Amino acid sequence: MTRALSELATADGVENVVVFVSDAMRYDFLPASVERLGVTARAVAPSTFTASALPSLLTGQYPATHRVWMFDDRVAERPPLLDADATDVGFDAGTVWPELPSPEKPPLQIHHVDEERTLDELDPPFTHVVHDVGPHAPYGFDNGVFESTKEFFREHERRRDRLVDLYRTDCERSAGRFLDLVDRLEARGILEETLVVFTSDHGQCLGEPSRGGRFGHGHPMVPETVSVPLVFAGAGLPGGRRLDALLSGTDVVPTALAAQRGRAPDDVDGADVWTAPPPTDRTPRSEVWQHLDVAAGPLEHELTVYAATSAWDAAGGHVFHRGSRLERLGALAYDNLVRGYSPAWRHNTTVDGLVAFLSLALGDSRTFGAPEFSAAAAARVVPDRFDTGDPAVSDADLNDRQEQRLRDLGYL
Repeated sequence: MTRALSELATADGVENVVVFVSDAMRYDFLPASVERLGVTARAVAPSTFTASALPSLLTGQYPATHRVWMFDDRVAERPPLLDADATDVGFDAGTVWPELPSPEKPPLQIHHVDEERTLDELDPPFTHVVHDVGPHAPYGFDNGVFESTKEFFREHERRRDRLVDLYRTDCERSAGRFLDLVDRLEARGILEETLVVFTSDHGQCLGEPSRGGRFGHGHPMVPETVSVPLVFAGAGLPGGRRLDALLSGTDVVPTALAAQRGRAPDDVDGADVWTAPPPTDRTPRSEVWQHLDVAAGPLEHELTVYAATSAWDAAGGHVFHRGSRLERLGALAYDNLVRGYSPAWRHNTTVDGLVAFLSLALGDSRTFGAPEFSAAAAARVVPDRFDTGDPAVSDADLNDRQEQRLRDLGYL
């Protein structure tokens, strides 16, 4: 099925928008309970790293456009989707960042939001964003109390099947929190006046030998980390339907604003699928630039941990690595073997897996599946370099509490 959502909905438009982001949920693990609720599509995550992907979901722009790459970056200004003059705005990031005060929670800070508010505090018309912990590592912690990702994987690293089961269980738990939110909208009698969006910021590798045995995201950029679900519900949309076209996470904003405010903004990279059928000839992008500043005395160097960009269609995609091969190999080897985000790599890899890791780390480009466009065509639509641009984009220094939480999640 390839139709505009407005043709399927009983509502001409909506008063409210709810965007539920289940962190690190890949497309092939989407619980059936969510799929039954609305119109489902497979989408390309704009980035494989949360710091870049979340602002893409909430601005409708690719990372190379909004230029937020790391957790100490901020978008240049508050996104129109979160315009408090247009709607009552809520933002809930409690399951990912439970111990931080609201102004210090990176998702709020990145988007110039100072206050958290829950759904029950909002009056129509409203826009509400939930950044849910989803199945983000470490897996199996549903009470807001986490052990560090490094220690978790050291305990479980020899049992890949168990890790995958825990990941799947966390997908179901996240779906349960989403369904509870939908029930609350229905109880208030406003579900048909609300466009509800369920999606993820990126996918997840789950120890696949062909991906070097890695658990995690960020790197490598592969179908498992790029492919995410995008489900539209509420607004009188039918349940259990599927869009055939491949979408992008950047489609959330133009679609939501077209449904809520009558038109999509002009400065977005995504497509409005509320008023028009999804384009079938597009090649959605994904891009990531994980970097850090390294200083030794008077010398400073911006070390690129991993940088890649890509273009995809329903049959596959082309990935292009950026930067020095030597720098990339050293950074990725350290990240996997020493830093501890995914020490499960050590006991879940094989000789073939090691070869796969080296290929992913050292190759300048890689093709996955059988995309119906050439690598040369892909190279023409992806950025060939990254930067942070205007200094105003990077103006949020992280404090000790933020760094500790990011370390617990495996980002530092």
